[in-house]
Amino acid sequence: MTKLDYFWMSKEEWIKEKENGFGYELREDAPEEAKESYRHYLEQVEKATERGAM
Repeated sequence: MTKLDYFWMSKEEWIKEKENGFGYELREDAPEEAKESYRHYLEQVEKATERGAM
């Protein structure tokens, strides 16, 4: 079981709704630690999807 890294979502001012209205993404002006967390989250989702866990 994978515990996803959601630190990047911990501050509302760091995120924005995706243009298609489904989900969220990180704002460009978010701090570096949030950007690192978001990259890690995307990697986790990709690997979990490959395993069929998502």
